[in-house]
Amino acid sequence: MDIKILPRYNVDGVAYFQRQFASNLDPNREHLKLMRGQSREIKRVVSEWNPHIALDMHEFTVPTIYGGHYQHGADSLLSGGINLNIHPKIREQLLDFFIPAVGEKLESHGLRWEPYVTGPSIRTEGSRIRFTEAVTEARTGRNAVGLTQTISFLLDMRGIRIANQHFQRRVATALIKIQTILELARDNADKVKSVVENAREDLINSDEDIVITDSYVPENRTFTMVDIRNGIVVQVPIDFQRTTPSIANLTRPRPEAYVIPRTWSDVAERLEILGLKVETMNYEFRRTLEVLTIETSVVEPELYEGTYLNTVTTNSTSREVVLPAGSYYVSTRQQNAALAFIALEPENIDNYVKFNLIPVEAGMEYPVFRIPR
Repeated sequence: MDIKILPRYNVDGVAYFQRQFASNLDPNREHLKLMRGQSREIKRVVSEWNPHIALDMHEFTVPTIYGGHYQHGADSLLSGGINLNIHPKIREQLLDFFIPAVGEKLESHGLRWEPYVTGPSIRTEGSRIRFTEAVTEARTGRNAVGLTQTISFLLDMRGIRIANQHFQRRVATALIKIQTILELARDNADKVKSVVENAREDLINSDEDIVITDSYVPENRTFTMVDIRNGIVVQVPIDFQRTTPSIANLTRPRPEAYVIPRTWSDVAERLEILGLKVETMNYEFRRTLEVLTIETSVVEPELYEGTYLNTVTTNSTSREVVLPAGSYYVSTRQQNAALAFIALEPENIDNYVKFNLIPVEAGMEYPVFRIPR
């Protein structure tokens, strides 16, 4: 195995004792919009390395109170790349092969684990705990890397706001997870490599619809928590939003390619940084294409990650499009095509319209065109 290690993602932010970059943007919400140079340079490293497996190490906040008097009881919360545009065989390797084995190894050392979740802190006695499993959004690192058709892990553990408490246990938790994944990959190298490379080839040649939006599945289950009144580890009934898998809401026929006017060179540059091959056409482009028109546009009133999020709906027509030489052609017959689906389909939760990298309003023609299959 060849292993590349990025020992610390956010050196400047750490100097300020914060999760955010020194610019106050969250590096783990930057993986598609790439607004900071630091994000772009790190993404170039990952794109050039093009791993079969990627591990993203995080810590979660330990003292947070849920349901009046509970804190997380797990040593580790596990997830990975689960966006529905990641090939199902890759998601299957993550969820059915690797994560159960990691969990079993943790348990054999007396450690506890659960799926990665987020949820609101509620101190009201007797309140119901509400957790959402790891989201499917591509703005997060595990999904962005997974969308390159890589087996991508989120390995979260206790750590934030507990200083050096239980330091040996926390380091052991991290080491066991890393070692287990690497040993599984080593011992099953041919199988794992074959699954990833076959999935990549299958995605390149696929004509299946692409997923634009999805929704989560409500369930009732129990979750490992610590009752802070007595320090006992208990299984607490919770309201759970499952994302493995989520349910596709809006799908769309996969285009053969996207065509982008040369005006939007910054969009083309971002796609290249994401590892997509972008062809600059040295001729006038003239062809009947699928054109999307913005039907509705709702801009959020609160600032988010340096912008005001724009949620749109569209309708589709066809017309002849003429673009000058220097415009861009992005084929979807490539390994990282799913990142183009996310970035360029305007209804997606992480597309470039959402973050105003392509600013539009109702009635405007969306300036990225689709070549139908």
